[in-house]
Amino acid sequence: MRIINKDSEFDKRDKEMSRDIRTLKELVECAENQGTVTLDGVEYGASRAWVEVATLALQLSSEQEWFENNED
Repeated sequence: MRIINKDSEFDKRDKEMSRDIRTLKELVECAENQGTVTLDGVEYGASRAWVEVATLALQLSSEQEWFENNED
């Protein structure tokens, strides 16, 4: 069994979640403005940005659930 330093795991996940929230906000702004989003060097329209928003939102819900389940 591997023992995880809870504080470092929280810090790591908090940084990841903060980064994902910033990305989500950028994607929403791009989609709202009917702009383009570049993913892996390929430019996509607003519809793809909305797909990325939905995907990232689901990932963030899982991340938030982890925090709720591991609070002191």
